[in-house]
Order: sequence, then C-alpha cells, then structure tokens
Amino acid sequence: MQRFGTVIFLILALCTSAFADDISLVGEEISEGKHKGVKGGIVAVDGKILFEAYAPGEQADKARDIRSATKSITSLLIGKMIELKMLKSVDVRVSEILPDEFAHMAQSDPRRNIRIKDILTMRMGLACNDWQPASLGQEDKMYETPDWAAFILSQPLSHEIGEHFSYCTGGVVLLGRVIEKLSGMKVPAFADKHLFAPLGIKVAKWDKTPKGYTDTGGHLKLTLKSLYRIGEMMASGGEDVIPASWVKDAIKSKTRIYERPEGYGYLWWLHGGEIEGKKVTLIYAHGNGGNFIFLVPELKIVAAFTGVNFGSRDQFIPKNLLTRRIIPALLK
Repeated sequence: MQRFGTVIFLILALCTSAFADDISLVGEEISEGKHKGVKGGIVAVDGKILFEAYAPGEQADKARDIRSATKSITSLLIGKMIELKMLKSVDVRVSEILPDEFAHMAQSDPRRNIRIKDILTMRMGLACNDWQPASLGQEDKMYETPDWAAFILSQPLSHEIGEHFSYCTGGVVLLGRVIEKLSGMKVPAFADKHLFAPLGIKVAKWDKTPKGYTDTGGHLKLTLKSLYRIGEMMASGGEDVIPASWVKDAIKSKTRIYERPEGYGYLWWLHGGEIEGKKVTLIYAHGNGGNFIFLVPELKIVAAFTGVNFGSRDQFIPKNLLTRRIIPALLK
C-alpha cells in the first residue's frame, strides 16, 4: 500500500536559505496527505519550481474537475477571439450574436443590452447570485433545467446592467454559445487549437449542457501541471498565445465586490494587501474544492493547486498556505 504521495523538489542553489526549507515542508505535507482534500500543488518563483507535490494515491496525469476556475480559462478564449477578429470587442451585445436566445423578449427589453463585458465582470444585472441559494437564477436551479441558456435569460433584472457584481455561472455558460457561434468551432476544438496545444496541454475534458453545448462555466478537467502551465503563460504576458493586452486587461479589477474583499477582472479574481509589511497582489483563478491558479507579480510567484474540498471552507487551504506560509517564507 502506498503510504505517501509524490513530491518533487527542484530547490536550486539560490534557494538554499531558510525559506527553501519552510516552503519545501509545505510540499512534504501535501505529499503525506496532511492537508485535507488537497490533491496536489506546484509553486515556482521566477520560473524555478520550488516543489511539485501530490497527495497519497494521486497521479501527476490525473485530470481534476477544476469547477469555476474554468471561467478564467473561458475569459482567455474570449480574448483570443478578439485577437482573431471573430469578436469585435467586449462591448458587443450578446443579443446581436445569439438572437434566437433572446427571441422571447420584446425589442424594448433592457436585457437585450447585456454585453460580453457584463458577463466577464459578473455585472449582467439579472436576478442571479450563486452565493445565495434563494436567488432565482442560482446555478443549482439552472443545472436542473433542460436548457441552461433559456433558464438564465428568463430571469428578471434585479440591478442596472453593468453596475452591480453578482456571481452568476449561467452568464458564463452563454459565452460558450458565443464562442461556437462566432468561431464555427466547438469550444473544445477552439480551445485545443488556440490555447491548450500551443501550451503543450494534451488532456482537457469539457462537460456538456443538456442541450449539447459546452459548459464554459465550470467542470473542465485539467491536470495540475496544465493549471501551472496556464499560470506561467499568464505571468509571461501571454507568450504570444493569448494577446498581452488581453492578459493585462483581464487581471485589472473592474468592479467592487460587496460580499468579499476581492476585486474582479474578466473572470479572474484579485486580492491586494500587505504580508510581512510588503504590498502583495494575488491574481487567481478559483474553483470550488480548492482548485487554483495563483500569480503574485511582486514576488514572481506562479502556483497551482488541485483539491476536492467541495462546498467547504477547506477549499481555501491552498490560499492560506500561500499567504500564511509560502509568501512569508519568501519575505524572510
């Protein structure tokens, strides 16, 4: 029986100080299964991997359901579409691209004015808040319906479009239809050609909606190394895979979130503050269960974690490891 997981350390000569010992200990703990539900982690500084660790029984080639971290990857696909001139800009109204989905609405219905930008920033204005089970458009209710797009577009407005943040998976699902309509390709084929293959990512498994469209709001399965590779690409400004201008814009805070201290860009989270007296910014993709891609520009950190702590505060264990142990160790 395998007692411990796998941990690969690549601590280079420049990392032989006390901080290397502190950080490598985190990797050892993951490999020994000491962090509940954390299945793997990779942490690198300035392109140099400090540890790559897997929990007991976890294999490096295991593709994990990254849940809503899928949304951040969907954002990258939208940026690529703009570069390819398939989509004019984020100011295009969704109703212009998907007229059939809006056909039930009167021409004067303000919901026809929802733009791509409003979905990317979670400011559609619809009565949809995944954080509130009682919300009319909450995702669990959507999953029970035969047509997710029809469900989300049947919700009334609860706020001015483009003004108020409300986390809504249903809106991001619409982006999958946008990608397929404008590109003439299924989302998995478009993503493979324009994102995954250029990054050397060979395993990417998308889920489908009941109507047979791609679920671009969640449930994409990727390996830990693939998450890390996407983080590397983001930290490098796109690597000519995704436009540098889009990467820069996507990770700028666009809106205030009243329920949480974070900011939000184009389907990417941002959290700024001080650690050990130093200003630090966390830019990240986050999926339920503890699935993360982290960028910390001030310290040139790229990190990725996979986990299965679904619906639990334990999903934030990787974020706590980063902010309470890894970053402080680097600042010693």
